Amino acid sequence: MGFKEVIKKIGEKNRKRKEIIESMSDHARFQKLVEDRMKSANERELERYMNEDREEMIKHKLEFARKKRDHDIKFNHNPLDAKNITNSVEWEVLKEKNQFTNNSNMFSGQESVLKNNNKLLKTNHKLLKGGNLFKI
Repeated sequence: MGFKEVIKKIGEKNRKRKEIIESMSDHARFQKLVEDRMKSANERELERYMNEDREEMIKHKLEFARKKRDHDIKFNHNPLDAKNITNSVEWEVLKEKNQFTNNSNMFSGQESVLKNNNKLLKTNHKLLKGGNLFKI
């Protein structure tokens, strides 16, 4: 049996499967149509409202499940069994001493790269005026 025969056999199986599914779908559709025609207009309307309510309930439950799963993935996954510092009572970020209180500028004590550098901002032998951005 060659390669073409194998491909043909697989294609034949898929075609048969599709035909069976299509015929079952048609049968279910016709059966529902017959059942709906046997019901009164009020009964059909009531079922439509009940289906809308059911779909709304499903939507809310799905949103809750998605949020719960997202929270579990973000916060409950701890393979190393390490402490979560954001939830820990022992170490709270807001109670830490401010590390930047003594330094008004993180570059204090260092000279600016722009200071005394005449070649840095020249184009066509004219110094660019950058307003306060390049204040030296």
